[in-house]
Amino acid sequence: MKKVLSTVLAFVMVFPLMIPITATANDGAYEKLPMIYIRGNGWHLFDENGKEVKTGFDVFGADDEESTLTKETIIETAINILLPFLAGGMLADEWEAYGDALYEELAPLWEDVILDGDGNTKNGIVADPGAYNFQENVRAYQDTGTDGYYDIEDYSFVYDWRLSPYDSVERLHAYVQKVMKTTKSSQVCLSSRCMGGGLLNAYLERYGHLGHVKKAFYSDVLSNGCAYLSDTFSGKIKLDAKVMQTYLKQLEYCGETGFGAGYTLSELASEFVGRTMDLLTQLGVVDTVLGGFENLYTHLYQEFIPAIVLATGYATYPNSWVSVYEEDMDTALNLVFGPEGSEERQENAGLIEKILYYREHVQKDLPGFYKKISQDYGIKVGVLARYGYVGVPYMESSDDLSDALVSLQDASFGATTVNAFTPLSDEYVQEKVDAGLGDYISPDKMVDTSTCAFPETTWIVKNCHHDPGMPFEKIATYFFRYENVTASANDRNLARFSVYCDGSTTSTGYLANMTEENMADFDWLHTAEQKPTNGSKLKAFIKWLTTLFEFFAKLLKGEISLGK
Repeated sequence: MKKVLSTVLAFVMVFPLMIPITATANDGAYEKLPMIYIRGNGWHLFDENGKEVKTGFDVFGADDEESTLTKETIIETAINILLPFLAGGMLADEWEAYGDALYEELAPLWEDVILDGDGNTKNGIVADPGAYNFQENVRAYQDTGTDGYYDIEDYSFVYDWRLSPYDSVERLHAYVQKVMKTTKSSQVCLSSRCMGGGLLNAYLERYGHLGHVKKAFYSDVLSNGCAYLSDTFSGKIKLDAKVMQTYLKQLEYCGETGFGAGYTLSELASEFVGRTMDLLTQLGVVDTVLGGFENLYTHLYQEFIPAIVLATGYATYPNSWVSVYEEDMDTALNLVFGPEGSEERQENAGLIEKILYYREHVQKDLPGFYKKISQDYGIKVGVLARYGYVGVPYMESSDDLSDALVSLQDASFGATTVNAFTPLSDEYVQEKVDAGLGDYISPDKMVDTSTCAFPETTWIVKNCHHDPGMPFEKIATYFFRYENVTASANDRNLARFSVYCDGSTTSTGYLANMTEENMADFDWLHTAEQKPTNGSKLKAFIKWLTTLFEFFAKLLKGEISLGK
């Protein structure tokens, strides 16, 4: 059973190297400040003895020549275990037993990486000592490269990405001081990716007033909220056939080209879930007892999600909760940990305290926080966000314009969009043009950045998946190296709106300014509109459940990165 549940959905993220940037006499270069990169999750973790701690589990035993279990016996065993709980839940409208059974099967697999009830690690995990081993990752460089400038990854702060951002903020502060001393610099520039945005926020909230940070760059961060995680933790569900078909075509495209996110649906997990649902159909309990498939979906989800996010440890990571929207927080805490006063709440009181600490100091008033660091502390803020994909197709926000993980609206600090299939209305665009804000409307009429928190220093890249790589490295480095950088200036051929070209006719990918000639969407968005799915909701549910099983398995194994 445990090995069946370990089958995974693989994200393959492939991006070319950044295009080098060199300074010239007229580029307006300023003091050569070191850049510190705060990574997202996905980096290896080690215990205090230097032994790597696995954030996942092995694949099913058929891969092991010594195993006596075969694929067939594993599937049959899993179905025999789960079927009574599923059938009983639908017949009696009692679902708690299903969630309990699922948790009991999953939890032992992640025992080493689940944080305790106080949100602390159980095994002395530290950052990767092998890759960055000079006084906690400070390299003894005074400047680098042929042009004497620092590069974006010269100083990379590695930390335990599961912990509360405030658990790592003192180490980051000490690291900043060491970098400044080593490089003899008066200030530094800080960049963050994905889940690293929460740590950057915590650091600036506590130490931004010291004046040690000249510029901060946020790339595809989840610290303004991530609909995928917020919807998951708070139980917001929606099964949309159009989004499902788009998502599957998106997976197919990425897998064939190796560009962006490549997803491989596991045959084993698909067969396991499919057989389970087929048996339920034969029992006549899928579409009749609870008055339709939507009820089945809702009830199963309400037990499945708390079980899996707790058993895999993901809901025990305070840094995950940074991505839960403020308006969803109370609902999410109740769904995952039970109502206030419950035994689960008491067991996780310390963890919840850490979750709420970040909420009170940063998350509760994000607009006010960003205004404070930029206006009161004088820190210049740059932002990169991407779009061209839909999200995992079980959440209410799955049709958001996104990079397949975080919505453009969140990652851009407030851009106005409609959804992945619908451009801004002609009336809206004309109003912006009449107000002198037409330059903030993307050529494809999908995005308006005039509503962003930092409209003059926000760059948008289309047809680009959530991944580090060239767009982040190029734009962040450019933003850090030169004074008075703005998106409207289009310096060094970096316009406010760009398109990522995957290099199908060249050896590497590249960024091109978005124009009416190159602004086309990926094919799947239009295909989904022209050819609605003929599949049943039952088949869509099977695909959804398969994807969810595999996503969390691969995520905790470290083979899915939410942003290195």
